Amino acid sequence: MTTAARSMLDSYPADLGALDRDALAACIEACVSCSQTCTACADACLAEDTVAELTKCIRTDLDCADVCAATAAVLSRRTGYDATVTRVVLQACAAICKACADECDGHAEMHEHCRVCAEACRRCEQACNALLAGLG
Repeated sequence: MTTAARSMLDSYPADLGALDRDALAACIEACVSCSQTCTACADACLAEDTVAELTKCIRTDLDCADVCAATAAVLSRRTGYDATVTRVVLQACAAICKACADECDGHAEMHEHCRVCAEACRRCEQACNALLAGLG
C-alpha cells in the first residue's frame, strides 16, 4: 500500500539524492501516527478518575505529540534540505518517543490507552532511528 507521504515524496520534482524514500515515508507516517496517538492518550488520561496521578504522563504525551508533529513537518519539506537539522530533529524525536513510551508503559497495565500509546511511541522511535542510520 502506498501512503500519502510516499506518494508526495514520489511526486517531488527534484532529486532526493541517496535518501531512502521508504525509510523517509515510514518515518513521516510514524511521526504523524504517534502525534495523534499521544494527543488521544493525553485526552484519555484527563478522563480517568486518577487524573492527578497521570500528570507526568499527560505532559509527556503532549510534548511527544508536538515534537512528532514538528518532525513530520520538517521531514516533509525537502527543498533546501539540511542534513544537520534533520539529524537533530530525528534525535530529539527518538528521545521524546522513548521517554513517552517508558512513561506510558508504567500505566499500561491499568490504562489500555497508555499501552497503545507506548506501542506507537516505540514504532516512531524505531522509524526515527532507522532514518538516522541511513543519514550516515
